Amino acid sequence: MRRKFVFIIIAIFIICSLIYSQIPREKLLKRISIPSQKHLRGLVDLVGFAHTKEQIEYVVKFLEEVEKEKIIENQKKYNLSPDSYFIAGISPHDDYFYAGRGYIQLFRYIKAPTVIIFGVCHWAKTYNVKDKFVFDAFIEWRGPYKNIPISSLREDIKKALDKDDYIVSNEIHSVEHSIEAFLPFLQYYNRNVEIVPILVPYMKWERMDELARKLSSVVAEIIKNKNLKLGKDIAFLISTDCVHYGDYGWSYYHYFPFGCDADGYKKGVEQDLYLIKTYFCGELKNLKIKDFYSKCINPEDPYEYRITWCGRFSVSMGLDFLAHLAQKLERKPFFGIFLRYGTSLSFPAPPFEKVNLGTTYYSNLHHWVGFTSIGYIEKEK
Repeated sequence: MRRKFVFIIIAIFIICSLIYSQIPREKLLKRISIPSQKHLRGLVDLVGFAHTKEQIEYVVKFLEEVEKEKIIENQKKYNLSPDSYFIAGISPHDDYFYAGRGYIQLFRYIKAPTVIIFGVCHWAKTYNVKDKFVFDAFIEWRGPYKNIPISSLREDIKKALDKDDYIVSNEIHSVEHSIEAFLPFLQYYNRNVEIVPILVPYMKWERMDELARKLSSVVAEIIKNKNLKLGKDIAFLISTDCVHYGDYGWSYYHYFPFGCDADGYKKGVEQDLYLIKTYFCGELKNLKIKDFYSKCINPEDPYEYRITWCGRFSVSMGLDFLAHLAQKLERKPFFGIFLRYGTSLSFPAPPFEKVNLGTTYYSNLHHWVGFTSIGYIEKEK
């Protein structure tokens, strides 16, 4: 009788997970806080992210103060200064309440006026999209100081790619938060920033590497033809959160191989840090990135997690693209430097309720998320 009861509970859980993982589009659209207009992208999350001038200035001031020692430590360790800039970066897209310390370590060094962003396509299964880039057709996205223009490079890139390599969907971009999270920080540090948002859905490694090669060829030609300087004129961002860990409250597969006690948390953090420092730091190499992909995803079935790492596709694509781009530009491999790691349980709660910001989920040993920030530079020859 007990075995039958357990079976029924498991069956109910699986059915609920499947239903939730394929939320109807109309329900997704209801999650949007400010609907998109024809040429202006709306806003999804007014709770986790700052969207006004007052909010982002409060958040940055607070984070720069509490992270002051870590900022100085990173500057000494990597020979950085306030004038330094990164060619690329990996950033969290988690609530500022949890992951703000990761954002502040990275975005202070993203100074290029044009930024190409690789975002997570959380709702790819709902929209039945795979094996293609997802572009938008908006002219502007909302920023805390003013609307943020889409760079003309978006159309240049689309014209140079094969039609089978991408789709254009304002709706998919409108329900996705993984790029939206970056924009207040980007615009705080550069009021005139322009962006090219690209979402990366499910795909096998072979298809991913094919698209990364194509996109790197296109962008390399643009950089050469326009005489753009890496990090000064153009930069690249990759959106991710790390492991989604725990045995309760997830909309997809629960993941807790080390248990959900303090020791399990410690081992989950150690696994995150191993992946980050092994695959994201040091010289970017395609084989290293392929190995990261295979650590997180079944190479034969991209819908099957091995580790519930949120940005498994955006990170793999973004880093593979960067590795190919360096080759196309005949540069040394870009070099990743570790800036910050934390989890939704790591740090004291910031006083962001003062500017009407909070959390979009609960966090405990049964349900927590990791985050990291990595900067990419060119090492001197």
